[in-house]
Amino acid sequence: MTDIVSHRGPDGEGFWTNSFVGFGHRRLAIIDLSPMGHQPMQTLDGICIVVYNGEIYNFLNLRIELEAKGYSFRSRSDTEVLLYAFREWGPACVHRLNGMFAFAIWDAERNTLFLARDRYGIKPLYYRFAGGTLLFGSEVKSILQHPDVSVQVDVAALNEYFRSRTSSLTGPCSTESSCYRPLTHCR
Repeated sequence: MTDIVSHRGPDGEGFWTNSFVGFGHRRLAIIDLSPMGHQPMQTLDGICIVVYNGEIYNFLNLRIELEAKGYSFRSRSDTEVLLYAFREWGPACVHRLNGMFAFAIWDAERNTLFLARDRYGIKPLYYRFAGGTLLFGSEVKSILQHPDVSVQVDVAALNEYFRSRTSSLTGPCSTESSCYRPLTHCR
């Protein structure tokens, strides 16, 4: 599933799995070019693991706030700040983020997966339940690589997009379909 989106991240590839979750990531290194910014990234105790696409503009301010609470950082990346922001504030961390982003965090302590994207929908996040499995990605074509997934063009959604340029392809998160049925676009 990551090979099909290799153009999105020419600077590295990473994988993480356990008995419930599997993450794959293609890295485009922008802020921290070192290997310490590699993804999927996990907390030192291994409880939270993140895959993330985007940029958090206020990550330095958040980092200072988190350091004051006792967190220490191994990298200079906004990814690690996001990871520890989630550890500190849980899903409410998204209200503190200023930027463009889509991410998934596995919380092994609670056995929960949290998916989020920025309020304006700049970074895409598609998902689909197939054969009892939740698949998600920043591009439709990565999800289409899974053997249990087949889609059809949703003509009504496509017409709406061409008519208004605002339908299910942009905007805040909802449960509306994408232009591919039954694939959902978090908008």
